[in-house]
Amino acid sequence: MYTPPRFKQALPIASLLGSGALAALLTACGGGGMNSGAMVTSMGCNGMANGMMGCPATAVTVASPGATVNRTVKLTASVSAGMGTMVMSVDFMVDGAVVGMATRAPYTVSWDSATVADGPHTLRATATDNMDMTATSAAVTVQVDNHPAFMVPMAPAQLFPAPTSKASGSATLSANLHTGALGGKVLLSDVTAAAVSINEAFAGANGPGLIGLTANDTSAGEWDVPAGAILTADQVNALMQGKLYLLATSAANASGELRGQIIPTNITVVFADMAGSQEVPPVSMAASGVAAVTVDSMANTLTVHTNSTGVSDAMTAEVATAMAGTMGPQLVALTRDSVNMGHWSVELAAIQPGDLSNFQADKWYVNIATPADPGGAIRGQINASSMMPAQ
Repeated sequence: MYTPPRFKQALPIASLLGSGALAALLTACGGGGMNSGAMVTSMGCNGMANGMMGCPATAVTVASPGATVNRTVKLTASVSAGMGTMVMSVDFMVDGAVVGMATRAPYTVSWDSATVADGPHTLRATATDNMDMTATSAAVTVQVDNHPAFMVPMAPAQLFPAPTSKASGSATLSANLHTGALGGKVLLSDVTAAAVSINEAFAGANGPGLIGLTANDTSAGEWDVPAGAILTADQVNALMQGKLYLLATSAANASGELRGQIIPTNITVVFADMAGSQEVPPVSMAASGVAAVTVDSMANTLTVHTNSTGVSDAMTAEVATAMAGTMGPQLVALTRDSVNMGHWSVELAAIQPGDLSNFQADKWYVNIATPADPGGAIRGQINASSMMPAQ
């Protein structure tokens, strides 16, 4: 029997501490990261105006309006009571219906978002003290999406080294994140594929095949996800981390003719060409590379896989923070592969909201240093708005 994924998304419902008043604060975090928003106050004290001595007060800060959530969502409240009172319970509500209650700090419940339909839903928290005074937060709206659809462009340039090929392809996939059921098809042009599969690895890395697609008998170039295909709980987690990809092989390119990374809405994948000409000052050498950068704006994580040639004696590699033409401090260090000396990587490294802002402002770059060029031999500036390779 399939066990639903247990991955929990953090969706905090927090509170402001108010002197002499019971206070509840609701915040939502999601695909946009923890960006501060406006403070909104509402009526408290069981309908009386806020601010009276001992009356509850309620407020809401929306960190990411419209955040997209799925599967099991963790709701957390931090509440303070007025002088001489104590918090007795916190009720968590979705669309006005109570989905859980906590009676002691930390006030946390787990909400199964699969119990509601996909689409917008409102969250609130109500705190009750021992005087039966209540404070209810203003509503935060989230988007539930437990049945995401994916449009996946496939291109030779997503492989390293990229094969010489005029082939192209695209895929349409759909997933049920609660059950793991997967469906969809791949359409290929200018190639006679030997096999098409869904594999597990981040962009820039290679991984094992999970599900083999079936060639369609009546439609040339079409490969279908087999009926009854199921992703395990760990594979669903990998899907939502941007760690699954489609691979088409051929007789001419048995290791891969086309590849397409499957990218959820919370994931950004950027490919950056690396060259000595981007260094500060420029370095003239016969070396090159490609950095594949995966950013999860919901979990605030960074994954990088670089593949390079001509710098097999490299000492260090890193992601650093600076605009093109300038140098800056290290953000994360990369680790060299024990077999492939040109492959450096880091997976799911924690980053801060400010780091995410730097990424969005094109202030990240990947740098590989050698003994001859300790400041950097090849560099690739990361353009957050660049498109996935389509050729």
